[in-house]
Amino acid sequence: MNLFFRLLVVYVRALLSRDRLDMLDASRLRYQVWLTDQDMFAHMTNSRYMSFGDLGTINYILRAGFWPVLRRRGWFPVICAQQVVITRMLRTPQKFDLVTRIVGWDETYVAIEHTYERQEVVHARLRVIARFASQDRTAVLTDDVMRAMAFDHQSPPLPAPFQQLIADIRASRAQDKP
Repeated sequence: MNLFFRLLVVYVRALLSRDRLDMLDASRLRYQVWLTDQDMFAHMTNSRYMSFGDLGTINYILRAGFWPVLRRRGWFPVICAQQVVITRMLRTPQKFDLVTRIVGWDETYVAIEHTYERQEVVHARLRVIARFASQDRTAVLTDDVMRAMAFDHQSPPLPAPFQQLIADIRASRAQDKP
């Protein structure tokens, strides 16, 4: 996380806000591309999409009420795969909205999408596959988290790009086993 001051702002605003999210709601943050977000080609550098995605995830976790549940149980999210598709460049001093939502889940993984929108036009999508881990190294299944959150709905169908990312993770894990 290299956007430390923006992280503090997200954290404080989310904690003080009365706006709460349901599990399948989207969160929205407004940002402006700063000079420090750009690379030598005068557009937002690729790594910033991931960093802003982290801010969106933190905002979502706090506003959806995940944070106290996760802390109490010693659970934390771990990013397993990310894919960014940039269709239009963002440049200084453009403003954009970061829209974060949970797309769905399976027994192990949660699919999160971050959409970067400017004037209601999508400029980029960041697809994230995460799982939950435990400080005591016990397995944490997605159903465990959903039960802890008192959320008893089934996952919406996962779109093909997310299914492919999960398949890639599983293939890589199988290949990397000793």
